[in-house]
Amino acid sequence: MDQAADGLIASGQIESLIIVGIAHVRPVTHNEFYHFIAPKREAVSVGCSGIDYEHFIIHELKPLIDHRYRTLPDKSNTGLLGSSAAALCTLHMGMRNPDVFGKLIMMSPFYVDVQLDDTSESGLLEENMYRLPEEVPDVRMWMDIGDTEGLFLPSQVRRVAHQLLERGVGSGEELAFLEQPGACHQEGDWGARVHLPLLYMFGHVGKPSSLELLGRDVIGLQGGMTVCINARVHYERGLVQSLLHGNYTSSDPDVIQVRPSGELVPVGIGSASITLTMGELSTTRIYTVVPELSTHVEVCIHAEVTSKEETEETIYGGMGMKLARSGKGRYEGCYRVPRDSGFSFRFTRGFRRFETDVDGKPIANRVFRATEDMSVHYLIHSWGSTSAKTGTGGPK
Repeated sequence: MDQAADGLIASGQIESLIIVGIAHVRPVTHNEFYHFIAPKREAVSVGCSGIDYEHFIIHELKPLIDHRYRTLPDKSNTGLLGSSAAALCTLHMGMRNPDVFGKLIMMSPFYVDVQLDDTSESGLLEENMYRLPEEVPDVRMWMDIGDTEGLFLPSQVRRVAHQLLERGVGSGEELAFLEQPGACHQEGDWGARVHLPLLYMFGHVGKPSSLELLGRDVIGLQGGMTVCINARVHYERGLVQSLLHGNYTSSDPDVIQVRPSGELVPVGIGSASITLTMGELSTTRIYTVVPELSTHVEVCIHAEVTSKEETEETIYGGMGMKLARSGKGRYEGCYRVPRDSGFSFRFTRGFRRFETDVDGKPIANRVFRATEDMSVHYLIHSWGSTSAKTGTGGPK
């Protein structure tokens, strides 16, 4: 965060900023990032202290900062930034106090609590964690999400963004959205792109310079899978956004049609070109419709522990995927997950008890994308202590 801001300031892209980092208290009995509800899986033991946290920031911390430093205290120069559950808190705090905070940056927001659930039709148990006012106040917002965040899905953040648009928020000037390819749910990935919302909120972005169409290019006529184009616009000074609305045309509407939101509508088997136009800029990509494409795929994970350490009955992969012991040092599990969801993880045998390399040193996260039914095999060399951390910014 500090390095990103310093770089933007040094290059003249933004004015000088005062950044206040607030230490987060690990939730034991209460979570300061929850304003209204805690996930049902936590609600028995964890309460909501977001209102108290909000009071502390507005009535204790901000007055202290304004008193000690040469601030511009008005709402147009004051913002909140949070990631994951802190982004949820940022949304709620900003919606409740638009006279204090005029800029809201929400990175990989925890808008929806999601658990794998084979008993549901969707394969997921989803619980909305956010509340939006009927009348959205006059604030600027940035929302982003990576496409390799496990069950933190781009579609969840897009849904909230479109709900804000339906309430009168203007796309682009008042609300910016970004879907970042390959980005995971971890500090290293947030740090790698935090310069973008800082530039959007506090800088001069210049004119659009190029367009690109990313994401899946094969869709199914049947099967129920919704595909939305990740249409990204690049600006002269380095800003990147994903469009929530665009001017699209199809070369063959009898094969594929496309809504202004970028959602592809399959009509018949075949291929067609989709063109996005924005002022004098345009870009085209070919999309193909196949007979059927299911919404979910099955992923089977097999892991073998090569060390002679004491074995556990269960270990865990990404997003709480539980692997049961199937033999000496062997574990396996199969899961029904959303097609195209990407996972970045290290195996654990309990909270922050991560796998390590043969020398007990942290390892980089394992990554896979569930584009089709798949079976993956991993070797676990050793288990570290509870303090083992990855050198590339491991998952929380």
